[in-house]
This record gives sequence, structure tokens and C-alpha cells, in this order.
Amino acid sequence: MRSMIGPIIVPTRRSRAPWFVLALLFAAVSARAETEIRSLTGVINGHSTGGVTTDLVGNIYVADFGDFVWKITPEGERHVFASDLYGASGNAIDNEGNLLQSDFYGN
Repeated sequence: MRSMIGPIIVPTRRSRAPWFVLALLFAAVSARAETEIRSLTGVINGHSTGGVTTDLVGNIYVADFGDFVWKITPEGERHVFASDLYGASGNAIDNEGNLLQSDFYGN
């Protein structure tokens, strides 16, 4: 219902249509946002996790905030990728596929 004062229209009640449309949009997006979480490998003994990154072929690199960076393949195989570190923390992969590792105590 609207009141008219001269050429100006003043709404007397707000429409709920924008909120209804927004709620429908949110529900549609939420319904499609299903996430699958699965275990790829068992526990990696060592220290706390210091940094995790992935490369273009799906390998996962995990710094153990201790002496090692572990490589986990898409098949779940794991092995030590780098050792003799002192506080292995953040990992990153550069544009050429090299693993960059920040060593918490060594840098």
C-alpha cells in the first residue's frame, strides 16, 4: 500500500521480495556446495604442521615444523621430500614448480 503526497510516492510498507529472492539464491548455492573430505594418508609423526601446499599434479607438501618436508602423492604415498631443516614452516610452489621452504629457526 502506498500513500501519495503530490508527485512523491511514499511506501508505507517494505516489500519482502528482495529478501525472498536472496534467500532462494542462497539456498540454491548452498545446495550445490557439497564438500567431500577424505583421508589421503595416515599420521605423519613429527612435530606440528608448519605449512601445507600443493603442486600442479596434485602432490601435497607438508612441513612438520621440525626437520622435514613430507611429500604426499595423489595415491596417498608419502616420503620425506626435504630433511635437515630446523623449524620447517611455510611452503610455496613457484611458477617453475620449485618448492620454496621457510625454515623458522634457520632464516
